[in-house]
Amino acid sequence: MLRLRSESEYTMINKPHPTNVPARCIVSPGSFFSTNAEKTKLNWFLFEYAQEIESTIRITKQLKKLLLRKGVDDSRIADFCVHYSKHMKGQILDKLAGQIPNVEIGYEEIEVFFPEIGDRLVNQVLKVVAKAWDSQTKMCVTCPTRCISERNKLAPMFDEAYYWE
Repeated sequence: MLRLRSESEYTMINKPHPTNVPARCIVSPGSFFSTNAEKTKLNWFLFEYAQEIESTIRITKQLKKLLLRKGVDDSRIADFCVHYSKHMKGQILDKLAGQIPNVEIGYEEIEVFFPEIGDRLVNQVLKVVAKAWDSQTKMCVTCPTRCISERNKLAPMFDEAYYWE
């Protein structure tokens, strides 16, 4: 015998659930400029990298849980993502100028920002930061914005309301 769902059962099953909606990042584009002249494509790249770190931490549930146990909440994670991303700017510019052979993802800034989390968690955060770097740079290959090659040009995305919601 075939039993069909009632309308109320069907509605309950197909109704969007808050956990099905992707969480928005806390990292804001406003953290990457203080004047209009600083709304460059390189700073946009750094903003996107910070968001990539934040979202990678968010989906790595075990790491997020361990950070929370150490007193590191979402706001502090977002602050770290901005801090680490901005820290990378010097290395990126040095690489582009030919002063260094490679950009290195290091643990030192993680230890500076989170002195209380211990070596094991520092290593886990480092893996996430490296994974986010790989993901971000992989996307750059096909992105038409050219944030790195046109690093000093203004990025109109800083003025789009979507990124400020």
